[in-house]
Amino acid sequence: MTNKEDIIKNKINEIFNYIGVTPELSLKQGDNNFYMVDITGNDLNFLIGYRGESLDALQNLVNQMIFKQLNEWVQVIIDINGYKNQKQGKIEEIARRFIDKVRFLGHEIDLPPMEAYERRYVHMLLSQYDDVESESRGEGRNRRVVIKPKK
Repeated sequence: MTNKEDIIKNKINEIFNYIGVTPELSLKQGDNNFYMVDITGNDLNFLIGYRGESLDALQNLVNQMIFKQLNEWVQVIIDINGYKNQKQGKIEEIARRFIDKVRFLGHEIDLPPMEAYERRYVHMLLSQYDDVESESRGEGRNRRVVIKPKK
């Protein structure tokens, strides 16, 4: 385990010790300074919150704590009990449904507002299609993906 991995696990455990839970942590390193942390355990739904907002806040807190210690940006993506994987499946289903609508209607359609990682996933998904394209529009919490026919 690298020093960065130790720091990531220690920071997450620090937070969990403070709130009095002891979940199971699994950490995988991706490209460059990218890490995926899967957290499993009982009674962790309060850490996910409404539409994943508490989970996003936890992830932001961990990223800031690590940056402060390392003085280097490390991207840590946190998932609790498979919430993000499950949500990704739903996002994919919605995107495919909207792709079919765009093909049928022949004009652009806005998806509901999404978090940055969700929009990125939709853009990656749509890059596989030759007849539709996507772009993000809006600001802050109202930022959304627009699916439109390719010209």
